[in-house]
Amino acid sequence: MASRGLPSGFSCARRGGQARPAEDGDTLVVGCHAWRSPLIRILEDRVVNRIAAGEVVARPASALKEMLENSLDAGSRDLRVALRAGGRSLIQIVDDGCGMSADDATMCLERHATSKIRAFEDLEEVRTLGFRGEALPSIAAVSRFELTTREHGADAGVRVDVEGGRILSVEAAGAPVGTRISVRSLFFNVPARRKFLRTVPTELGHCLEAVTRVALVHPEIDIEVTHNGKSALRAPRTEARAQRAAHLLGAHGRALVTASFASAGISVEALISPVGVHRSSSRGSSYLYVNGRFVQDPVVRRAVTEAYRGIVPKGRFPVVVLDVQLAPSAVDVNVHPAKTEVRFRNAREVAQVISGGMREALEAHGIQRPPDAGAFVRGTPRHHPAPPNPLPLTRPSALPDPALSAGWTPSPVAVRPARPPEALPRLDSVAAEVGGGASPAPFGALLPVPRFADLRVIGQVARTYILTEGAGELVIIDQHAAHERVTLHRLQSNQHDGGPVGQRLLSPVMVELSAARARALEPRVEMLSLHGLEVTPFGDRTFAVKQVPAVLIGADPTRLISDLADDFIEGGSGRPVEAIRERALATMACHTSIRAGQTLSPYEMRELLRALDQVDFSVCAHGRPVCIRVSGTELERRFHRA
Repeated sequence: MASRGLPSGFSCARRGGQARPAEDGDTLVVGCHAWRSPLIRILEDRVVNRIAAGEVVARPASALKEMLENSLDAGSRDLRVALRAGGRSLIQIVDDGCGMSADDATMCLERHATSKIRAFEDLEEVRTLGFRGEALPSIAAVSRFELTTREHGADAGVRVDVEGGRILSVEAAGAPVGTRISVRSLFFNVPARRKFLRTVPTELGHCLEAVTRVALVHPEIDIEVTHNGKSALRAPRTEARAQRAAHLLGAHGRALVTASFASAGISVEALISPVGVHRSSSRGSSYLYVNGRFVQDPVVRRAVTEAYRGIVPKGRFPVVVLDVQLAPSAVDVNVHPAKTEVRFRNAREVAQVISGGMREALEAHGIQRPPDAGAFVRGTPRHHPAPPNPLPLTRPSALPDPALSAGWTPSPVAVRPARPPEALPRLDSVAAEVGGGASPAPFGALLPVPRFADLRVIGQVARTYILTEGAGELVIIDQHAAHERVTLHRLQSNQHDGGPVGQRLLSPVMVELSAARARALEPRVEMLSLHGLEVTPFGDRTFAVKQVPAVLIGADPTRLISDLADDFIEGGSGRPVEAIRERALATMACHTSIRAGQTLSPYEMRELLRALDQVDFSVCAHGRPVCIRVSGTELERRFHRA
């Protein structure tokens, strides 16, 4: 029997003279003509859908995001989401939207079948969240999928069961007006994708973040999320986005201020953070939307960053909820199947409107950029007596914001003295790295003097770097990195010397987090307690801070817990426990360390140098160098004296 694609009756000869039936890809010689069967085929729909699912459905949260957008496009005002095992076992969404007919219920599972556009020209005026007709068939292709729906005026609904992209049954079913979609066993038929899913808390955190992104820009929608039968997030219907942000984002959300501005056909509704309200991670700090669609757009993000330049400390990120409204024809949303990337027709104009409007809004609330901190502070003023008591070198990371730290005041505490310098290795045996090893240093790897305390303090540059001199060479010290390294060493010693030493607070400090951050922090509270930070869950998204490590007295507990939660979300739960612990300690150390931009007295600079002699590392807690050394020879070469 001839194979498909070959002329009937033809066969191909094997080597050795034995004939066999012709197969695809064989080359036939007929007379003087060579004829070859085609190798390129059109893939089956199920294969196509499974491939497309790789772009649309990366994890449970991305499937949930697509389902939420469909519900919003259907006019829903009440959404109920049920999750099991972080969405790995079940993602179910029930809405009260317009519902679908039996024909539409099956048609929506076909690729590129949609009710939202009809012609090519409609792509220029997309006003809905969905429009590609890819999400549902892609999700159904990699799950056990059930769709139950009823439209207005219909006597009964319809239920469609799908497994791995194959429709198993279509039957009438009783149902209220609206749609219920249940996605079970996500990636059951794609083992390679399923094994790359993270742990249940991590996947749950991503799902809750997906719901938060929708809820922030749609305060008119009532949303409830349960996980394993228990409430995980509740967002009652509100009148304003500010109320919704206050509910979902905790203390940070309550501190945001409302701003709105417009220019050149572009209008912006925003909630912006005042001074002191910022986060340690860019992820989840800025919620950026274009025409109500959550986007991860570099143009918008850079505009926000520019507006806060000089206001938010380096390495911190403002909390912003910003919705840019402009004509649909001025923005292309058909960039990627996930629909989180956009292209503006005039990106520069959009950026100018956002950054300029936000700067004006910040100034209207009394927030202005400080002058550049370029002053040089001399190390040997005539009248600057040393304080009578030794400086403990324990400072808060910033003045606590009243909105974030209501009711909290630091308490005095006797901190255990550090080990004497004699018990620790001398720094002349430690190589000082420059740039974290990114490039070779133009100077030697050792201090020109035996100890940091032997360096002569010259002064401070830009309120960030301490200039010192020793043996005719210049040593520049990063004050924040240096103090951070000292604090980390004390935190590690706090644990290694026989258990954590902590200071109990007079009254617990309540810290409210977003749902995603609360789920990330909860599994780590026991680990934190091993280092003297006692945190206990207190309600759904609230934690009670009862004790802090003795070396962290002065730190703002609210900001500390918030940043630790950011760390746990940023790194996920797939890292080794030791790596998670070290990162948490580094974050804790950062919170009480001297900051860049803080003016230090000569005495404080000398105390910091003495403290460095008790540390057996030459890089900070985050791997940056503590100091760099410029030899006299290098200075002569730079000034063309050599």
